[in-house]
Amino acid sequence: MQAENAEIKTYFQNRMAESKKIWATRGPDARAATLAAKANQPQTWRQMKGMQLMMHEIGAAGNKPFMVGFAVSAVAALWIQTKFTPEMKKDSLYWSTYHGGK
Repeated sequence: MQAENAEIKTYFQNRMAESKKIWATRGPDARAATLAAKANQPQTWRQMKGMQLMMHEIGAAGNKPFMVGFAVSAVAALWIQTKFTPEMKKDSLYWSTYHGGK
């Protein structure tokens, strides 16, 4: 009987300690403490924005093939754009229709 009571008492003490730990993580004070602790850590990709996120993604190993393809496409588009002469623009139905009068 004595051992059974000790076991039950230990169980409830552990439950109470766990409950107090959970209660300590709730409320505005605990939230402020959590945010302060996160501020000292490096940013994750979910917290990054704009150019910082883009540079992070460019550096990711899984995105290298995509970035190589993107760079090749960008260089090819730039090269084609520079080779588009005024005579070609004049003869182009698209260019004369949408951009010629401007």
